[in-house]
Amino acid sequence: MQYRVDITVPAAATSQLLWDALADFGGFLNWAGGAEDEIRSEGEGIGMIRHLKMGGGELAERMTECDSSSMTLGYDLVYGEPIGMKEYRASIRVQAVASGGSELVWFGEFDPVADTTPESIQKLLPTLYEGMTQALDQYCLAKSVEATR
Repeated sequence: MQYRVDITVPAAATSQLLWDALADFGGFLNWAGGAEDEIRSEGEGIGMIRHLKMGGGELAERMTECDSSSMTLGYDLVYGEPIGMKEYRASIRVQAVASGGSELVWFGEFDPVADTTPESIQKLLPTLYEGMTQALDQYCLAKSVEATR
């Protein structure tokens, strides 16, 4: 894969709450999905595949890493062409910060499909990472509030 994107995004939830939600690879739509989206999981642990139907498109991702000690999740694209990528590999690392919150360190490598420029993906991918971080953060904060009731 020739192109990459790296971005660090702050979050208010604790690193453990964020990690617990991320490590549930098959539970992705709990925090990132819309009412019409669907997910089907195949297998467990490393090698597990999640098949997603989102926004009218279909794709599948395979978990390649799930390390609780470093709070790192890795996955790669099995099929589909999300945002014009024909190959895609990503990792997300959750880190605690001194203020009590967290940050998510996103890393993505990709090759674009023939009619998509790498620059357009490099511009869009950080926006998607930021949006997913916000959705995950809101989900975890709401779970935290529920737990204190």
